[in-house]
Amino acid sequence: MRLANTTLINKPVADVWEVLGPGYERAGDWASSVYVSRARAGQPKVAAAPVAGRVCETSLGPFTETIEAYDPIARRIAYSATGEKMPGFVRSLVNTWELVPKGSDRTEVRMVLEADIAFPFSLLMGWMMKLQFRKVLRESLEEFRHYVETGRPHERKVKADASKKAAGARAAMA
Repeated sequence: MRLANTTLINKPVADVWEVLGPGYERAGDWASSVYVSRARAGQPKVAAAPVAGRVCETSLGPFTETIEAYDPIARRIAYSATGEKMPGFVRSLVNTWELVPKGSDRTEVRMVLEADIAFPFSLLMGWMMKLQFRKVLRESLEEFRHYVETGRPHERKVKADASKKAAGARAAMA
């Protein structure tokens, strides 16, 4: 399954890349589905990457991400994700973000999610998973855009951070 989405951000590409690339491990600052995040220990698989990946406490439980591609010139990052609660029929999950300058003060953000779903689950549950993934992609891009443009988290993130689950996740990761 392959899903793609884009958004335009009213900031120069260098500003957007600073949050997405060098600030990669700080998704917990802006993504409502990520209660808290930190750099994953270990050596990066990709020489240019700032960290090996990140560990995220999410609304779906803990996830570990590994940076699979990192290109600061092309402003592209890809990472794989695994989680304890990820169903066994999801064989792999890779998310790729790419930034494209649109003039001096606008940036197009392209996100592509690729999920390898085992047969027959791809047929039985594929449509439902697409709906869920589309919503996550749309909200993630909206929250990312808001954070980059304003320097503040989106209202969904503020609400999520006020929950008991988020407080517990932050305490567990501290």
